[in-house]
Amino acid sequence: MTSKQIVWKGTYYNTLEYLHIQSDDTHHIQGYITGLVKDLPLHVHYHITANADWETTGVLIRVHGHIQKELQFTRQDGKWYDKQGTIHEIFEPCIDIDISITPFTNTLAINRLSLVEGESKEITVLYFDLPAMDVKPVKQRYTKLADRLYRYESLWSGFTAELEVDDDGLVRDYPGIWVRDWPVSG
Repeated sequence: MTSKQIVWKGTYYNTLEYLHIQSDDTHHIQGYITGLVKDLPLHVHYHITANADWETTGVLIRVHGHIQKELQFTRQDGKWYDKQGTIHEIFEPCIDIDISITPFTNTLAINRLSLVEGESKEITVLYFDLPAMDVKPVKQRYTKLADRLYRYESLWSGFTAELEVDDDGLVRDYPGIWVRDWPVSG
């Protein structure tokens, strides 16, 4: 089993995130985000599970602050279930997730897609807009520009960023939004 810890500082929102990943034949990711988002205090804990191919199999998000809310979804046999067991057919095209206030969820798509330099892929992800607590499928595109450099495009909002990642696909620099605070190398 391997273990990795990361700390990111939010520069767009005033946040700090601690991330812990444990990997063997599955990936267990725990993230804790604290700070101000849209000028409101917020603390978020998320737990993501992914299989060996980085396909998301579960997500639990707990939000504390001006709102108290929990979202939980699991993915089994291509279907997404909420914590009451209800199937959400509209989410079926989604393999990856994207939580708006963490750079980590880019790692899921980057590692799963395993793009070669110059290759681009359009995907549909299950997008969690925090703190609004809105959940919806959205289109995104990833392009591998160079070794450890990717272009991320949100096809529904028009947002684009070039992401510098480490050897494990974890974001080192997300210009204007997040920067890795620890470890700086790697």
